[in-house]
Order: sequence, then C-alpha cells, then structure tokens
Amino acid sequence: MEIGASEYAMHLRNGMKADSVYLESQRCQNTNQKVLHRDTLEISHLANNREKIMEKIKHTAMQSATSFSDTRAGILKEVREKRGQYGYSDVVNACGLSYAKLYSEIEERHENERYYHADGTLLTKEDEIEWLDMQYDQEVAWQKSCARIAAQGQAFQGNISEIPTKEIEELENIFYQAKDAYRKMYRESGQVGGQLVLQNVVFGNSRIYEALDSLGSMA
Repeated sequence: MEIGASEYAMHLRNGMKADSVYLESQRCQNTNQKVLHRDTLEISHLANNREKIMEKIKHTAMQSATSFSDTRAGILKEVREKRGQYGYSDVVNACGLSYAKLYSEIEERHENERYYHADGTLLTKEDEIEWLDMQYDQEVAWQKSCARIAAQGQAFQGNISEIPTKEIEELENIFYQAKDAYRKMYRESGQVGGQLVLQNVVFGNSRIYEALDSLGSMA
C-alpha cells in the first residue's frame, strides 16, 4: 500500500504535534514538581522559623519594676495574717528573704536555658542580677525615705521629742546586712526556687527597731 505525500505530511505533522503535546506535558509536570518542592521548602522553613519564634517568646523574660516589692509585700502579708501585725524587723527580714528568693529563681532559670530581652537580645544571668540589685537599692532608699517622712510627721505632732536621724541612717546598713545574710543562707542550704523561709533575725541594734516601730511607717 502506497502512502501519498500528503498523507505522509499529515502523519508527520500529527507526530510532531503529539511530541509537542508530550513535551509540554513533561515541562508542566517538571514545573509543578519544582513549584511543589519550592513550596514544601518554604513551608518547612516557615515552620522552623515559627518554632524558633515561639521558643524565643517562651524564653523572653520581662523585667518587672515591681517584682521585688511585690515579693516583699506578699511575705509581709503572710506575717500580718499570722500575727495581726509586723514591725520593722519583719520588713528587713522580708526584704532579705525576697532578695534570696528572686536570686535563686534567676540562677535556676539560667541553669540550662537561654533567655531574651523583649527586643530579642540575649538576657544573661548577670543582667537579671544587676536588675535585682537595682531594685533592692531602690527599696532601701524608699524605706529610708518613708522612715524620715514618718519621723518628721511624728515630731511635728509632738509624739516624739526628736527625729531619730542616726537610726534612720543606720537603717540602710541593716537592710544590706539582711541581703547578705539571706544570700548566705541560700548558698549554704543549696535550696533553689525560693524555698527559704522567713527568719526572725535582728540585724543591727535592737534599739533601732524600737525607734522605727514607734514611727509607724512600715510598708
């Protein structure tokens, strides 16, 4: 059977068309595979980034300006509930205990984990201890200010003959004695997570507390 030139040309065109369709199909398939592979990589990359972001958020520590005073207030609240009141000796002890509790929490937090500031920069244990020390310094200054204002008020009302200036100045020393003593208790006990309890220690001269208690300026 002879095939005419026109039939051969048509057969050739159909074959080329089929090849073209096949090649286009392969090209589309390859493109789709590349797109799928790229999308898979992007999704994987986004998932990894999300995990990193969530981990960083979980380990972001907000340094509260009231963390120390809140801890101290909580301890004194328990003292008041047990005894009905508290004196300056309790305030000093509560401050020392608060420092030791927060210090131990910082050490425990940084033992095996990395933490970050809100801006994403690394937050070290030294950063947190420096922040805690600053809060303690502010607490001491505030307590001295409260005692001085209360003394001036009592003197103005005629309830005391003179302002106990010496006792108020010595108040700073006894707060730092309490800080060092409770840190030493924590180190020697090896306890973590703020498990130390309030002690009944009299730091400094007991006459200081008698003078300060008479002012009624505890906070």
